[in-house]
Amino acid sequence: MGRLDGLAAIVTGAAGGIGSAIAARFRAEGARVVGLDAKRADGLDGFVACDVADGAAVDAAVAEAVALLGSRLDIVVTAAALTGGRAAFPDVSDDEWQRYIDVNLSGSFYACRAAARAMISGGRGGSIITIGSINALAAEAGALAYVASKGGVGMLTKAMAVDLARHRIRANMIAPGPVTVPRNRELFETPGFRRGFAATIPMGAAAEAEDVANAAVYLAEPGSAMVTGTTLVVDGGMLARVPTFGGDD
Repeated sequence: MGRLDGLAAIVTGAAGGIGSAIAARFRAEGARVVGLDAKRADGLDGFVACDVADGAAVDAAVAEAVALLGSRLDIVVTAAALTGGRAAFPDVSDDEWQRYIDVNLSGSFYACRAAARAMISGGRGGSIITIGSINALAAEAGALAYVASKGGVGMLTKAMAVDLARHRIRANMIAPGPVTVPRNRELFETPGFRRGFAATIPMGAAAEAEDVANAAVYLAEPGSAMVTGTTLVVDGGMLARVPTFGGDD
């Protein structure tokens, strides 16, 4: 038997590297999965095109997804996100700031709110899993809008955990470090990046999207029933490591 047998899930960003891996792993564990994305995502039990930055569109898409799942919803994962950003703080434009907030933070809020309403209506509880970043816990130079948006996702997740506990709905965030996905695999496999990962990540390499999917299965399954309001870091020990300094006198 799969760890998610009989459960119904929605995954936003299901066409992306992390979202696709989570959706595939959920299905392998017995869940039915509907994906939400601006781009087509195949290999699922259903797909609804959606811009997560549009609250009304998200409400409609989640309602359609729940119908495709047989009027049941047990799990939602918010993997839709913009990444990166390479502007120093004084140079961040209004448009860049707003776009990251709209997609990463507001998009997570809209999807989680719609999913929570469906879970409350169903009366069976549920698991909300947001995909944050280690940048929700520590800042990266030149990525202010991204860092702020992911920090917001972290506190959104804690607030949901507190407010939704009485409905037996859990909310947790996964905070990945560097993750190898199709769009960055060639770059991450260059000698420079390999050396950088070896120097900064105790496990010596970037994670794979499947590593994040494994964490999502744990947070989705009934066995984590008392885990809520927490952050599960998947970074190979990157945040745990204190930089070492030294040199000749």
